[in-house]
Amino acid sequence: MKKFVNLLLTALAGLSMILSSLGSATVLADENAPGANDKYDIVLTKIKMTDLSGWPKQTGEDGSMYTGQELDRAKYFGTTQTLQGAYFEVHKDTAAGAIVDEGLTAADGTITFKNLPAGKYVITENKAKSQIKGDEELANAAAVPLEIELPVFKAEGGWYKQGEEAVHVYPKNTVDKPTIDKVVNDNDKHDTADLGQVKTFKVTSVMPEGIKDYKLLKFEDKFSAGLTYENNLKVTLNDAAVDAANYTVNVTGTAGAKITVDFAKAFIASLNPADKLVITYDASINEAAVLGAANPNEVKVVYATNPDFTNEKEQEPGENPELHTGGKRFVKVDKKLNEKLPGAEFVVKNAAGKFLKQTGNVNTWVDSQDEATKFTSGSDGAFEVKGLAYGTVGQAASQGETTYYLVETEAPTGYALLTQPIEFKVNSTSYQKDPTDLSAGLKDPQEVNNNKVTIPQTGGIGSVAVIAAGLLVAGLGLMLKRRIAK
Repeated sequence: MKKFVNLLLTALAGLSMILSSLGSATVLADENAPGANDKYDIVLTKIKMTDLSGWPKQTGEDGSMYTGQELDRAKYFGTTQTLQGAYFEVHKDTAAGAIVDEGLTAADGTITFKNLPAGKYVITENKAKSQIKGDEELANAAAVPLEIELPVFKAEGGWYKQGEEAVHVYPKNTVDKPTIDKVVNDNDKHDTADLGQVKTFKVTSVMPEGIKDYKLLKFEDKFSAGLTYENNLKVTLNDAAVDAANYTVNVTGTAGAKITVDFAKAFIASLNPADKLVITYDASINEAAVLGAANPNEVKVVYATNPDFTNEKEQEPGENPELHTGGKRFVKVDKKLNEKLPGAEFVVKNAAGKFLKQTGNVNTWVDSQDEATKFTSGSDGAFEVKGLAYGTVGQAASQGETTYYLVETEAPTGYALLTQPIEFKVNSTSYQKDPTDLSAGLKDPQEVNNNKVTIPQTGGIGSVAVIAAGLLVAGLGLMLKRRIAK
């Protein structure tokens, strides 16, 4: 019983301390509570930032919660640079509410809005009245509206009021970037092509807010070694052709080319937000392409707002487009004798019944077998076909497959001509074991088997003997029939 009483007395004492503490806090809050007629100041600082990595931050420079205290600019923002001439308006209750104060930021980038009664305010930037130079800030890239409820309570206790006790705010800007996208035909990121077949690449970029203040706008495209630039570059703005006097094109090399399209300042200044620039040009797969692998090109838009082009920025598409092509290796053999057979000639036919014709490093398809390219087996029986499209539009290099056919037009000496086409398939691994790792080596060739002649072929001396013997038998039969008739 005594133990219980002691516990009860201890609990009551603790409760008494808690109540006493709450009473003290209430008294402190009451003593510092804002009066009904109190006024408040807001100090706004416009910071000029060149590096947004690590943003947004949610704490002060020392890691504590930010609640409106003045910040050490160097520690918090990584810079002490501010912007003079930004025009801000203080609206009552909403961004569309009555303007109760307004003005430009001073040389130190600050403006103080004084003697504001308690209540809700929204601070907005008015770009039309701004006096910031175009090389300092993008047009129409206004600060995000800032909402504040006065008075503001300090984290350590008490309230922000006026003068040195004013609340500090640091509005952030949102700056749109030019978008960029590229496709290998009119719509797709992936496509397949025969060797030398020309495809039209398309770069699309939508202009952002503030485009008129850009001093640099150029597009750079770097081809992989397996792609060749085929010229025919055109530019359109909102589907209308752009005069070539408005941009400069620089092309370095052909295979693995680098293309730069640099727009003139006057043309940039004529652009509007949401304008759509489209650049198209032709490219093809060349003999340096890795069969079965993606042949990409890397495109980006480079832009800057300051006249000397310092602090250039870049924007790349989420995915670069690619072209791919494939191939197949063969070996002509006598499987019974385990011998490689030279001198066999073949043509390649596709599913549409057309025949492959190679002219230099360009593959085309013709109607006549006589016009087709002949592939001849070497002394080791080997031959190969390169630069065949496979799969369908939209499929990546690792996907898809296409069936082709070998048609033998000349058999090796002493062997019968194949009477049926030989089917073969082309895909990402039909030539290389692993097109992404060339050290894995080449895929084993597909065997094309022939059999030795066992019956003399048409046109040989044996054929003449057989025909002569047949005529002799027919003649003897005719003579015997006449004698019987008599």
